[in-house]
Amino acid sequence: MTEAVENPDKLTSMEVDVIGEVMNISMGTAATAMSTILSTKVNITTPRIETISVEAFEFAYLEPVIGVLINYVEGIEGANVLLLQESDMKKILSQLFDMDTSDEIEFDEISKSAIGEIMNQMMGAAAGALASFLGKVVNISPPILLDTTNKSSIRELFSLKGENLVSIKFNLSIEGLVESEFISAMEPALAREIVSMSMGASGMDDEEEEVAPPPPPPPPPPVQQAPPIQQETAYQQSTQAPQAEPARVVRNDPPPATYAPPQQPVQVNAYEYRQLGEEQKVNIPGDNLDLLMSVPIQITVELGKTRKKIKDIAELTLGNIVELDRQAGDQVDVIANGRLIARGDVVVVDDNYSVKITEIIKVRDNSEQKK
Repeated sequence: MTEAVENPDKLTSMEVDVIGEVMNISMGTAATAMSTILSTKVNITTPRIETISVEAFEFAYLEPVIGVLINYVEGIEGANVLLLQESDMKKILSQLFDMDTSDEIEFDEISKSAIGEIMNQMMGAAAGALASFLGKVVNISPPILLDTTNKSSIRELFSLKGENLVSIKFNLSIEGLVESEFISAMEPALAREIVSMSMGASGMDDEEEEVAPPPPPPPPPPVQQAPPIQQETAYQQSTQAPQAEPARVVRNDPPPATYAPPQQPVQVNAYEYRQLGEEQKVNIPGDNLDLLMSVPIQITVELGKTRKKIKDIAELTLGNIVELDRQAGDQVDVIANGRLIARGDVVVVDDNYSVKITEIIKVRDNSEQKK
């Protein structure tokens, strides 16, 4: 009986823990980016990781799926493919386009472009989180939507890099919209490169080497205590060994008297306050005032405005009419650098549209309108 050959690309338990922590951080940031786009709560759970052969890789329970290819081009190198259910992407697009149902969504050029932008925002945020974790710049190329995403196409894509891949499964939860799962498949070499950089070393062995503890520091030399000082005769002191310290002489002199310099009297004068009058006014020089008066101000006349959904804007063609929120004959707004300053009627002067001012907006009225 032939023994089974162990998969050389299989990640160790330590590598699985490291790549799981890294993907948890990066995908958590991606969920935040999607939450900002959709204006709703998005949660991506802790990943489940396994190394399997390309032939054994299965995702039939997700089909039909949409495949998104992400290539890392700076900092780290490798490919990563996201596999998401088409039904989930339709629900996400219906939320983005503010549509009541996802059944009306078709994967046309507009939908594909929107999916590409969502993936770009998500994976760009994930790459930024990965860069912060690794302490180096990480960039990706724009995500590519695969034309056909099935078992054979994924096998063909990863078989060019090797016989195995790393499958990372996530649970995706979008509040009130999606409760599903998606898969991130990457090359084992890319996963090991991320692990190596995360641990601050490259080419580390799969098993941790036992490191002997450092030897204890040598004990400090014994401290020699000086013998007690005894009263000796002058003759005995002169016959002592040369290495002995001379006896210290302790004097019980009284402490020196403290000298304090005589303090000189301090002269204090009352502060004279200046009278506030017209002579204290600050006059702006004429040159500075002229400089302020020469600053250009952008004047804009607003005929009206309205709100449209992305779907309505995308369907605009030549000849369409966009209705505004004002009726014919209503006054138009005169805006200076984004601030409403006046209202008036539209007139024609020498074949040019002009505005006849009929109302000046006071500063107080303007601030109340902003509120």
